[in-house]
Amino acid sequence: MKVTEKELFDFMDSGREVRVTCTDGDVLTGECWAYGAEVSKEEFGEDEPCLDVGCSIVIPLSQIKDIEYVD
Repeated sequence: MKVTEKELFDFMDSGREVRVTCTDGDVLTGECWAYGAEVSKEEFGEDEPCLDVGCSIVIPLSQIKDIEYVD
C-alpha cells in the first residue's frame, strides 16, 4: 500500500491509535501527528511529509510501508 500525504493527515485527524509498518520492518504504534513537507523541512530536516508516532519517532513518508488503525 503506497501511503499518501492526505492519508497521513486523515489518520491524524481520526484521533485513533495507528500501527505503522516501516520499510525497514520496524512497527510502531500510538497516536500520530502529520506534518507537511514545508514544516518537516523546518522542524526535522526532512524534504518530505512526515508522521510523528507516539510523540517520539518521526518517520518520512518514503519510509512508511503501511498504516492501519490499532482497534
